Amino acid sequence: MFLGKELFSIKKEEPLKPPKKEEPIVEEKLHELPKESELNKKEFPFKYSSDEFQAGMNILIYGHPDIFEVRKVFEHLRSLGINSIAINFPFYQSDWQASEVYTSPMNTPTNEELKAVIEEAHDLGLSVMIRPIMDEQVFLSSNMWRGQIKPKNPDHWFDSYEELILTYAMLAQSTDAKALNIGTELNSMQNQYENRWIELIENVRQAYKGELLYSFNYDTVNEIHSIEFVELLDYIGIDAYFPLDLPDNASAEMLEKEWEKQISQLNKTLWQKPVIITEAGIIPITGAYRTPYAWSLPNKYDPQAQVNYYEATYNAWKPSVHGIYWWAVILGQNPNEISFSPLYLPTEEVIKKHYLKEFTNE
Repeated sequence: MFLGKELFSIKKEEPLKPPKKEEPIVEEKLHELPKESELNKKEFPFKYSSDEFQAGMNILIYGHPDIFEVRKVFEHLRSLGINSIAINFPFYQSDWQASEVYTSPMNTPTNEELKAVIEEAHDLGLSVMIRPIMDEQVFLSSNMWRGQIKPKNPDHWFDSYEELILTYAMLAQSTDAKALNIGTELNSMQNQYENRWIELIENVRQAYKGELLYSFNYDTVNEIHSIEFVELLDYIGIDAYFPLDLPDNASAEMLEKEWEKQISQLNKTLWQKPVIITEAGIIPITGAYRTPYAWSLPNKYDPQAQVNYYEATYNAWKPSVHGIYWWAVILGQNPNEISFSPLYLPTEEVIKKHYLKEFTNE
């Protein structure tokens, strides 16, 4: 669903300043951090282990992360009962028909930095999914997005893409990451080139022994049963931006019933493989559940809309899936921005209610 760093959120007061890039992580900083993970684990016990249910949050990293901010954010997520994080970071191609993908020295975190982020997560008892995601800002002038790319030379594109994914497969193996997401919302590529996808997965399996998944956009879910490479995955990922066609101020109960209607219409073959919701969420704006993929809307600020959406989404999907990753917390984001992030909003109480073992709403 992510469009690019320029569309992070609604601007309330001032433009979003990009994450600091001038000071990459250095080893000395890591030794200065206080290690409070044991206290954190005792004070905020998980309701679920990540093997039982991945109570997840997407973390979006552009540039070179500040490890102190990483630690602070992860500790806060841990206090909400989040047991899993998906680390999202960008890679690029020059246009929608390009035959090569690449990382950006400015915007893509280095493997060393990603390793440090993963170690921080593990120290706090959080499981990790590594999730490289194609930035599509450069496509917008052509009215295209990542789900519509058509490389002029598909074989060259797959050679390049496989090399990229194998780099992160080796990182996942060396850091003992729980999962690697091998692709996100590549609609135009996922339903063809079966041999290349199968080859990619087989080669990744040689480098990485953890769990593999692919994230399908909500509007392609009913095609999954016909895609051969799905059988080689451990999980089906769904970016669940299904529009919920309800009026403003819909209650959690109304949203849950609409969710149940949407879920009942999914192809029954979907459930033959374990499913994880790899993205779900809305911005805290009135009626945002009608266009849950939107980064900005003209309606009024409405935190209760996000509260109701989280409650309904959890209740509707939890019985059927192996995890839900909310979208998303952006490192380095201006705190005055309205965004998808539920942090420091009333939505936190919903997360704690469902994810903490001993939650009391005082």
